[in-house]
Amino acid sequence: MPDLNGMMLFAAVVRAKGFSQAAREIGMPKSTISRKVAQLEEQLGVRLLQRDTRNLSLTQVGALFYQHCSSISDEIEAAKATVENTHNDVSGLLRIAIPVSFSQELIATLCSGFLRLYPNVELDVQFTDSEVGLVGEGYDIAIKYGPLQSSDLVARLLFERQPILVASPGYLKIHGTPATPQDLAEHSGILLGTSRSAPIWPLGKGARKTMVNFKRKVRVNSAVMVKQLVMDDFGIAMLSNSVCKNELASGSLVPILQEWPMEAFKVYGVYSSRRQLATNISVFLDFFHKRFTSQESLQSLMM
Repeated sequence: MPDLNGMMLFAAVVRAKGFSQAAREIGMPKSTISRKVAQLEEQLGVRLLQRDTRNLSLTQVGALFYQHCSSISDEIEAAKATVENTHNDVSGLLRIAIPVSFSQELIATLCSGFLRLYPNVELDVQFTDSEVGLVGEGYDIAIKYGPLQSSDLVARLLFERQPILVASPGYLKIHGTPATPQDLAEHSGILLGTSRSAPIWPLGKGARKTMVNFKRKVRVNSAVMVKQLVMDDFGIAMLSNSVCKNELASGSLVPILQEWPMEAFKVYGVYSSRRQLATNISVFLDFFHKRFTSQESLQSLMM
């Protein structure tokens, strides 16, 4: 039978994207964690992780094994939560609005993990880019991109992402590579946004920040579709580094104007300030904050 402690440490390494960060989060020596994971691999007779001096990635069997380790971890947390919430049971309907551009597969995985931990909660999840009214439309939480403007809402920062401009080698071969932000005015852009989004990108940051125009080729509210259209040579796009990490690594997409790094965009969990923070809202935001990056790490580590 595999060592349960080794399985938990293996899962922690995957969630943290490496041994060093896992050691800091757990408070255990890196050498101990590495030894325990190596012993687990020896016990199972398979390689779970591919390691080199800079990168860490999951093997195919490692990705499958991690899913089981993650489930066991959820069950352990569920048992812990059962004890912790004996006098404060988390239950009731929780209505959540999430932007369409979010990975629906990723959100489904997060919701499954949340429901395992809190089986008495009922979820109503709607993917929408409409400006929902939390009170008027009955939503408890809205996941929103910053900056936020409404003062009657409470916002909790969930995570940040670094935007970059990307294009395909095929597109750049035909149309040339922009050398300055102003050159973008002569290029086709694939815009990730809603019907109200203008063909403008904010390049640079601080005193060097500038707003640049481009020729809008397509506007769509799906990051997956934007990425595919860029890979099909239809134009340039602004995407988060996490969305196109694998394509950048393989060379099917290339970054452009890297000397103009942009400000990170922030994603918030928003709820109304007009009522006391309900327990189910609080625990969902806690869960989302802790698990979103962990689940993204699994996707990025899979070979």
